[in-house]
Amino acid sequence: MKAVRGILLFALGWLFAGLSMAEYPERPITIVVPYPAGGVMDLTARALADSLTGYVSQPVIVINKAGAGATIGGNTVATAAPDGYTLGFFPVAAAVPEVFRFAYSAPYASGDLKGVSAVAATAMSFAVKADSPLKSMKDVMELARQSGGLMIGTPGKQTLPSMIMVKMAVKEGVTLEDAPFGGDSKTLPALLGGHIQVGAIDFAALKPSVEAGKIRVLAVCTEKRIDLAPDVPTVLELGYELPYVSSLGLFGPKNLPEDVTRKLDELVAKIVSEPKFVRRMKEMSIQITYKDSATYHRALARDRDNLEAFFTQQGMYKK
Repeated sequence: MKAVRGILLFALGWLFAGLSMAEYPERPITIVVPYPAGGVMDLTARALADSLTGYVSQPVIVINKAGAGATIGGNTVATAAPDGYTLGFFPVAAAVPEVFRFAYSAPYASGDLKGVSAVAATAMSFAVKADSPLKSMKDVMELARQSGGLMIGTPGKQTLPSMIMVKMAVKEGVTLEDAPFGGDSKTLPALLGGHIQVGAIDFAALKPSVEAGKIRVLAVCTEKRIDLAPDVPTVLELGYELPYVSSLGLFGPKNLPEDVTRKLDELVAKIVSEPKFVRRMKEMSIQITYKDSATYHRALARDRDNLEAFFTQQGMYKK
């Protein structure tokens, strides 16, 4: 009888465990965005939250916790209860904050987070005016060589295009300097106004000018060509290294249960193929780049190591 009772208890335990897993979520889910409302990351997170709400029985709410290089929002998730009710929608800066220690000190590290899924990626682009004689990145390098150097408008030092420029300059033996404008809203007018010959600007900000025939994109800073501009080569195709991938993904605390991680990842995999979600991403000029949890973990580890090596080579870390 004791053996039968033990078997029954074991079976009931599995049954209740299955019911418990099936009940997630039992209350609203919060997705933390580490930047202010209204930006590309915030809008992408809200599109994801809207679609998730359609699959689960509870509301999925986006809150903005900006500041400290995206680490205020990052720490909110890293220190949250690992129950699947506080998640984050993060860029690389929030996902691997330790590599940016030359700029700020984060209260958590990448090991305190668990990547659930990569969802999308921004597409920083090197662009010129449509009437520019520069038709390719090869032309840009040749101009830099003939002119003894070239200034390129960027969001700022240590941003993705700035890092790529460092690698381009080394490979081509030319001088490329940042003209740091601080953001696309300032770089694009400078490019259109002829104040700079080349600008590094997110494709989402460039798209209206490209469609109006005012801007030509020479290369995108992505792993693969983007659906929005399939004829534009990536910097990788042109032979230049990509220090990291500008991905946006869903995260939880490091001890997020595997069953919850798996359920969320499966839902994201469905969402990224939904016509409604695809349409919203296309409207915002955001590239969908889904990666499952295991693949995303490996990609983040690669990006962390590449950034660590880059900043070490640049002497950014104090000894």
